[in-house]
Amino acid sequence: MKMKKTFFFSILILVSVITACNIGGQAEEVKPLFIGANKVFDQTIADESKQLVLSMEEVVEVKGVNKEENIYIAAKVKQFDRFFLDRIRNEAHDKIKKRFPEANVHVSTDKKVFLELEKLERKIYQNKINKENVEKQIKKIEDFMTG
Repeated sequence: MKMKKTFFFSILILVSVITACNIGGQAEEVKPLFIGANKVFDQTIADESKQLVLSMEEVVEVKGVNKEENIYIAAKVKQFDRFFLDRIRNEAHDKIKKRFPEANVHVSTDKKVFLELEKLERKIYQNKINKENVEKQIKKIEDFMTG
């Protein structure tokens, strides 16, 4: 009877260890959507800004657009790094500002802003939005970022 308990307990520990090792498994690399210059607004500045932010170790995914001298970026960070959102936002802002000193940079880690930028990115990429609606969407995103 004691041998059965020991065997069962050993198997249970082995399964737990194997399962725990797979939880942190290999994360799939998420590449940002590069929109380019041939859209409603030239998005090359946003594309380059997304790449700068994605190079940060804490950032898992990034969305962003630009309109003239304004750059709007939303980053999704690793779960543990959510404790350091202020530092991550400031670091991302500084990286973009260093590369584009003349730009007004807006960085967020808010999920709502991330989702709204993702929708706007997709519409711009697919040419399913005009300049007027882009401006309305950006105004809405700005309100989310400030409020």
